[in-house]
Amino acid sequence: MNYNEVSVTLDQGNSSTKMVIYDWESRVEVSCAVLGPDSNLRQMLANRNVRAAIGCSVADSRSLSSLMDAIDTPLKMELTSETPVDLRNLYASPETLGADRLAAAVGAAALFPGCDLLVADIGTACTFDVVTAAGEYLGGNISPGPGMRLRALNHYTERLPLVSGHADFIPGIGQTTVEALRCGAMRGVVAELLYYSDGGRSRRIVLSGGWAPEIAALLPGDVARVIQPHLVNQGLNHILHYNQA
Repeated sequence: MNYNEVSVTLDQGNSSTKMVIYDWESRVEVSCAVLGPDSNLRQMLANRNVRAAIGCSVADSRSLSSLMDAIDTPLKMELTSETPVDLRNLYASPETLGADRLAAAVGAAALFPGCDLLVADIGTACTFDVVTAAGEYLGGNISPGPGMRLRALNHYTERLPLVSGHADFIPGIGQTTVEALRCGAMRGVVAELLYYSDGGRSRRIVLSGGWAPEIAALLPGDVARVIQPHLVNQGLNHILHYNQA
C-alpha cells in the first residue's frame, strides 16, 4: 500500500466522471483517470491511503453517491450551494449554479490569487465565469460549445453539412462552406473570450475543457491565457482542504 495520504476528487459531468488524486500534504496531483460505467473505483483505490474525498455533479447525484460509497474514508463531501468556499458568491440564485462552475472558479482563484479572471470551460457547453481580484464570484454566461454549434447548424437547416471543428488550420474567414461553418463555430468562441476579457487586458483567461487547447491556439499571441485541464478537480481539492482546516 502507498501510505502517503491522498485526497480523491470526482468531477461528474454529463458524459463521464474525471477522478484526480492529490497528495494530501503537498496538494500535488498524483494521478488522474476518466471513469467509465465498468470502472471499479474500490479496486482502483485499493492501494491508496485516502484521507478524504470530495465530488461534484451536474448529472445524476445518485450516481455520484454510489461512487463516493466506494471510497474507503470517513471524510467525504459533495459540493453544493451550501458548502463553505473562500470566494464570495454573488450569484443571484446560488442553488442553481452548477457545482462544476463554482469549483472551477475557486480553483482558478486559488491558482491566481489577487487577479481578475475569466474562467472558461470549453466543452459540450461553454461557460464564461468572472472572478475579481478581491475574491468575488460575479457570475457568468453559458453558450453552446463548438461541437454543439456545428451539430445544431446541420440539424436545423436543410443543406448545411455536419462538419467537425477539428482541423490543422482554421483561417480567419472561410472560403468554402465547410470552412465557413468550422471558422464560425471555433472563432465564435474565441470572440466571446476576447469580449468577456476585454482582449485579455481586463481579465486573465483561465481555460479548461476538451476544446481548450484548440481554442487557446486561436487566441491572439498577446492575450494572457493558461490551460488547466483539471481545473474543477483542483477547485474541489482546494475546497476540501479549506473545509478540513
